[in-house]
Amino acid sequence: MQVDLTRYGDAANCLRHLERSRREVLEAVEGLDEVGFFRKPEPDVWCVAEVLEHIARVEDSAARVIRRLRRALGGEPLPQVRVEPGRFRPDGRAVAPEVVAPKGGLSRAEVMRMLEAARGFLLAEVRSSEGVLEAPVTFPHPFFGELTALGWLRVAAFHERHHLQQLRRILGAKGA
Repeated sequence: MQVDLTRYGDAANCLRHLERSRREVLEAVEGLDEVGFFRKPEPDVWCVAEVLEHIARVEDSAARVIRRLRRALGGEPLPQVRVEPGRFRPDGRAVAPEVVAPKGGLSRAEVMRMLEAARGFLLAEVRSSEGVLEAPVTFPHPFFGELTALGWLRVAAFHERHHLQQLRRILGAKGA
C-alpha cells in the first residue's frame, strides 16, 4: 500500500486529523435514515453501518497495539504474533483482516456507541503513551509493516480519512 503515513506528523497533528475526520464522519451520516444506514450500495460494498463498525474495530485494534508497545517499553514481554500480510482484491481495494472486518448484526445505536468507545480508548492510550510514541519498539501492521506506536496512531488518522471518502461515495450513490 503506497501511503506516506509521515504526512500525519506528530501525535498532536494526528489527534487534530482524528478530531476533524470524526466530525466529518458524523456530519456525513447525521440525518441518514435507517434504510440508508444499513443498505448495501452493491453486494460487495459495505453499507454505512459496516464502514463505521470497521472504523471502530481498527481504532480499537490500534489502541491495543499502542498499549502493548507502551507496556513493552516498561519491560513487559511483547507477544510474538504472526501478522499475515494484507491482501488486495483484483480491483486494488484492500481486504480488511478478519479481526477488523465488520461482523454486522448491530443496531445503529450499537454501532455509534462502538465508534465512540473505540475513539475514547484510542485517545486514552495515546495520552497514557505520551513520551513513548516514537520509541523504536514496533509491532507489525498487515499493510504497513513494522510500526511504532506513533505509526499506529498515524494509521488510525489515515484510516478514518480513507473511509470518510468511501462513506461520501456510498452516500452520493444513494442520492443522500
